[in-house]
Amino acid sequence: MSTIVKFISLAEAEPESEEASVSVLLQAQLDDGRLVVVLDARGWSTNCSWRQAEPADIRETALMVVGPDEPAPGATPAQAEQDYWEYIKSILAARQLHLLVHELMALEHEVQFGPRLQALLAESTD
Repeated sequence: MSTIVKFISLAEAEPESEEASVSVLLQAQLDDGRLVVVLDARGWSTNCSWRQAEPADIRETALMVVGPDEPAPGATPAQAEQDYWEYIKSILAARQLHLLVHELMALEHEVQFGPRLQALLAESTD
């Protein structure tokens, strides 16, 4: 039985975008190397050009858009985080991947840049 070794958020530049626009795919990497999609259709756009985009800012924002949402009215940040991890746990359980919430929270979470994003960031440093 496979187990999750870490989360990987793949950040990729939206095709043909003039301004910084990034989509993010949250995946769980299994001990056999396979990747399982956990969340898709996440991302953000800015008014900044790609020349103004900073890799550290992209990494930080990628983690935010796949992470817990702001608390609902009357809820605490801790409740929002607990709800988020329960939701992630249920997605993974549907794929026969069973971990406890505290185990999921302890996993490494890496942000990787896709090829289009890497190319745009390389152009902006030239």
